[in-house]
Amino acid sequence: MGPPRGPAILDPVDPTIPPALLERLRCPATGDRLMARGGGLATADGKRTYPVSPDGIPDLFVGASDPSQARTEEANSEFHDRHVDEYDRLTVRPEEDYAEVSRILEELVGGRRDSLDLLDAGCGSGVVLKRAKPLFRTILGVDVSMGMLRRCLPLHRDLVRASVFALPLADASVDGVTGYSLLHHLHDPAEAFREFRRVLRPGGFLYTDNDSNRAFHERFGWWLRIRRAAKEKRARSEADLALEKAAECHHDTGLDPVALKRALEEAGFSRVEIRYAHPPRPDDFTRLLMELERHQPAESLRYYSRLVGWT
Repeated sequence: MGPPRGPAILDPVDPTIPPALLERLRCPATGDRLMARGGGLATADGKRTYPVSPDGIPDLFVGASDPSQARTEEANSEFHDRHVDEYDRLTVRPEEDYAEVSRILEELVGGRRDSLDLLDAGCGSGVVLKRAKPLFRTILGVDVSMGMLRRCLPLHRDLVRASVFALPLADASVDGVTGYSLLHHLHDPAEAFREFRRVLRPGGFLYTDNDSNRAFHERFGWWLRIRRAAKEKRARSEADLALEKAAECHHDTGLDPVALKRALEEAGFSRVEIRYAHPPRPDDFTRLLMELERHQPAESLRYYSRLVGWT
């Protein structure tokens, strides 16, 4: 999937895009600057045109060239648009469960508060946006789901529908990239890592979080199947379940953080840390694992993995 080529009929709206945001945006296909034209955005030569939603969100989505990546992106867009109204109730945790996210963001910012530019990739309903706003000079939220982006509008206005495999930003244009609950929605995160590295300035960072650890899945998959069977489902039909599975393509297996670390290093990150974590709201089984870890430390006892990389 990609933007229309040549002349195109754009949505008949006159959206207001902040000049500072328009200045930052680039054509995701060519890297050229964009300008407001005919109710949408276009490159100077008019060969690439992009619509803007009536509520002012540019749609700069250019689908991945790899067929498997493209199918996963399409599934994520459709599934999350379809379930946006119940997303917070079934997925977002209580406020106190995100204290570690705030702590890590503050750690990464350090003494540079209000002087850094952030890209929040796969911003969803705004878990990072909400906590990053007091810390960064500018934040651009990107997601493939227009429905999820609209959910963020009361919180933040600089939002764009785009693919993490074709970001609408210039090279070396942000100081940080975040991806909360993102990687398990990507068929091959390594391609996204290369794109994140492209847009990061020297000394910039990437922080990903809330992706399940493959070693935990291999050891305790039986427990995860029991726990998931007891949870209320977002998907209600067999077709919807299949769509959700396509969207959360690593949901049943988890991701290998060691392989992800290697992919980040191959993408050009100079230093990468893996940080394993227990769920922020431990149940009885998790408390048992935490007690076991005191006597026999093992990465396979922790469900989540975080990655922090520096350029």
